[in-house]
Amino acid sequence: MNGMNAEAAYEILDPDFVFTLPTHPEPFHGPDGFLGLVGMLHSAFPDFYINPQDMVAGDDWVVTRWIGGGTHTGGPLVTVKGDIEANGRSFEIDGMTWHTIKNGKITESIGHEDTLGLMMQLGVIPSEAPAPETTAEQNELLATRYFEEIMSQGKLEVIEEILDPSFAFIIPTQPEPIAGYDAFRGFVLYLRNAFPDIKFSVLRQFSEGNKVASRWSIEGTHQGEFLGAPPTGNSIKDYGIDIFTIRHGKIVSVHVNENDFGLMQQLGVIPA
Repeated sequence: MNGMNAEAAYEILDPDFVFTLPTHPEPFHGPDGFLGLVGMLHSAFPDFYINPQDMVAGDDWVVTRWIGGGTHTGGPLVTVKGDIEANGRSFEIDGMTWHTIKNGKITESIGHEDTLGLMMQLGVIPSEAPAPETTAEQNELLATRYFEEIMSQGKLEVIEEILDPSFAFIIPTQPEPIAGYDAFRGFVLYLRNAFPDIKFSVLRQFSEGNKVASRWSIEGTHQGEFLGAPPTGNSIKDYGIDIFTIRHGKIVSVHVNENDFGLMQQLGVIPA
């Protein structure tokens, strides 16, 4: 779904695989049909993502709860209401998929999603009480407060003030997105236990629509366990880039990429 890997589709999907979703009028058949759907989604939403939140398995079934979203800046989205042309709007919705697995292959996926929320966020169905749009300056202020008050100062009470309840923090060093208030509070405490004097500095920042991009640096002293590395007392400096997605005046997701290899070298885990 995220990587559009055709080889993986043929590896894990049964030749008679069937995929159904309420927003699409007909099922998608086989790996080729499914790849057509995935291609259409990425064409419509170039930044399309779908992130698993929970999985429950039993017998031949796996049920997955996920969060998916993107910005409609590409081609049309094909739905039961007809083709929806791009208008630059973003969406993020919850969904669940029921997978049937037999003989080591996925034979069927039945998806259910917040179709109403999708249509409302894309402007196809009017919302009764649309939330006021935030300005670029307001969005950048949210990102700045995230770095200064939460990450640098450890003000955990600010989390619920500026983050959406469905907030997701996505970073390569964590196997799954850190989702929700409690999980993110735990991550901030863990980070600040490892580097009690950590300080984030925003080096450059700009916004477009409901997105904010920030390049940052951090400095701190390694005084607690971090990613398996015992405390060393080493001073560290690292750099990264975050992309924030903001909806209804709150941050709904942060995608992070940083120089994690260089950081682990500074902690002595990887030889310099």
